[in-house]
Amino acid sequence: MKKLLASFCLFSSVAVVSVLADDITISAKEAKELVGKPGVVFVSGDNDDVFKLNHVEGSMNMDAHHLHHSDITGDMHCAPLYMCPEEAEKYIGKKGIDNDTLVIAYDDFKGPNATGVWHFFKSFGHDKVKIVNGGIAQLRAEGVKIVKGDEPQVAPKTFKIDPKKMNHEIIVSKQDVLKAVQDIEKNGDKSQYIIIDSRRIEEIMGSSKLDNVARGGHIPNAKFIEWTNFSDANKKMSYKSLDEMQAILDKNGVTKDKIIYTYCHVGTGRGSYIASVLEKLGYKNVKVYTGSWDEWGNDWNMPIRR
Repeated sequence: MKKLLASFCLFSSVAVVSVLADDITISAKEAKELVGKPGVVFVSGDNDDVFKLNHVEGSMNMDAHHLHHSDITGDMHCAPLYMCPEEAEKYIGKKGIDNDTLVIAYDDFKGPNATGVWHFFKSFGHDKVKIVNGGIAQLRAEGVKIVKGDEPQVAPKTFKIDPKKMNHEIIVSKQDVLKAVQDIEKNGDKSQYIIIDSRRIEEIMGSSKLDNVARGGHIPNAKFIEWTNFSDANKKMSYKSLDEMQAILDKNGVTKDKIIYTYCHVGTGRGSYIASVLEKLGYKNVKVYTGSWDEWGNDWNMPIRR
């Protein structure tokens, strides 16, 4: 992120400190300094209906759950990527974002949808992206103008994905996860893998199925750590304190020496949120299963548990 200094030298000192910080998040107070600045685009990860009700003035909408690329049968036509590169380039460019743009991702305040945007860009090697901790709730409290309506009309820009910079280290495929399932089955706690299911208990048990998924249930040998454990609803912040979040992981035996796979229903959302929590806490080997239950639950060859 240090390379951004020259591009953002016109910003206030507070904003520059935020942009250059190692933390993947940015406070609402710091984000306020970036609203309307050249080379910065605020992006909401909430769905279209929520965006139309309230969003940062001038911001764009990238519904996190629409950033994955499976069809209604769960077929992932360019797995394990969220979108095929050419598809992603066109989509991002239409939002007025190029390779030099600093993306400020936000949602209502809870975190998952903003992290979906963050992880989507990161997977294509675009590291100029921050997550607003507390989203709309905290931005509004800081006096940022929140409006209703559609996203603004903007001139499209050129966003190019360099195949050499695509970050395959943070995403995994169905076959990768199956290998981990088998390794945990064989080696138990001595396995090098941990799989985290971040969904609601109803989804995990299979009593609730989303979208067009054929089967309900969960991936065998996964740990159940619902994402809401980490988001601070009382303070309307996207994350609890680092100590509180680490205590939750410690209780569930999630250690930094493991290869950790996270998943939810579509990957961009609750799965990417858990990945962001782990990154904030210094976990280095964390990967999102981008197909998640939308793919796994639709493949009758994949084992499930209820």
